[in-house]
Amino acid sequence: MNLDKVKVFNKVKVSNAVSVRILLTLCVILTASFVLTGCSKEKNTLTVGVMTDLDSIPLIVAKQQGYFSDNVKLEIYQSPVDRDSALFSGNLDGSISDVLAVCLAKDGDFPVYATSKTYGRYGIVAGKDSGITNAKQLEGKEIGLSLNTIIEYVTDSMVSADGGDPSQLKKTSVPKIPSRLELLQNNQIDAVAMPEPYVSAAGTAGGIIVNTSDKLGINPGVMLFTKAAVEKKSDEIKAFYEAYDKAVDYINSTDQKEFMPAVIKETGLPETALTIELPQYEKTSLPEKEQVLDAMQWLYDRKLIKQAYTYEDLVKKVNE
Repeated sequence: MNLDKVKVFNKVKVSNAVSVRILLTLCVILTASFVLTGCSKEKNTLTVGVMTDLDSIPLIVAKQQGYFSDNVKLEIYQSPVDRDSALFSGNLDGSISDVLAVCLAKDGDFPVYATSKTYGRYGIVAGKDSGITNAKQLEGKEIGLSLNTIIEYVTDSMVSADGGDPSQLKKTSVPKIPSRLELLQNNQIDAVAMPEPYVSAAGTAGGIIVNTSDKLGINPGVMLFTKAAVEKKSDEIKAFYEAYDKAVDYINSTDQKEFMPAVIKETGLPETALTIELPQYEKTSLPEKEQVLDAMQWLYDRKLIKQAYTYEDLVKKVNE
C-alpha cells in the first residue's frame, strides 16, 4: 500500500471513529430522554372549590404566594348549593365544605371523605331595629340561611343553646351569602345566618350579632375530597396539603394587611375582611370525632340521611 492510500485509509478510520462516537453520544442522550420520560409521572389536575369565607383564606393565600403547583385549580363559589352541584357533577375533586355535606354525599352514594378540618366562624345577625339580642328570640322570626348545611346546623345549635326551639324559626332559603347580607341591610328580613367575614360586615353596618359558632365551640367545617380523587390523585393531594401548611405558616407570621387586599380582590369579600380578626389557623389535622358525629346525628334526627355513620366512614387521613 502506497503512502497516499495509507493517509486516506487513516482519515477514513478517524472519520468513522468520530461518527461512531457521535452516534453513541446521541444514543445515550436519546435513551436517557426516553427513560426520564417514562419514569416521570404526569401531574393530574386537582380542582378544588372554595367559598368566600375564612375557611378558604389559606387556600387563596397559597395560590397567591405560589405555593401550589400549576396543576392546582381553585374555583370560587358564593353559594354552597352551586359548590355542591359542581362537586356532584364531577367538576371538582374536593372543596372547602362541612361534615354535613360529607354525610349527605355519602348517603346519596357519592362517596367523599373529610380529609382535614378548617377554621371558619359562623354567626347569626339580626336587623338593627329588630330588638333581637339572643337566639331564643328568633322563634317566630324570619331568618335567611342555606338549608341543610352547616349554616342551618349552627343556627339550630345556637337557638337550642339559648333555650329556644329551632322548629319555631321561619327559615327562608337564601343560598347566596351576599344576598343574605343585602336583605338584612335593607330591613327585608329579621335575621340571617352567615359565615365570617360577612357577620362582621353586617355588624359594622349596624346589625346585631346574636351569637357566633366559636363562642359555642362549634366547628364542623372541613376540607373534603372525593373517593376517586383520594384513590387516583393521592400524590397531588399530599402536595396540596404541603402548600396549605406553608400558607398557614405565612398567615400566622404576617400582618394580614400584607395579603388580605389581594384576597379580597380575588374573592369579592367585603372590605371589612381587611381588619377582621382571623382565626388561629393550624396545619393540616383531622376534624374532632365529637364534632363529626354531632353534625351527623343532627342530619339523622331530621331524617335527612337514611342511616347513621361512624367517624371512620366519613373521615380519612390522606396527607401522609
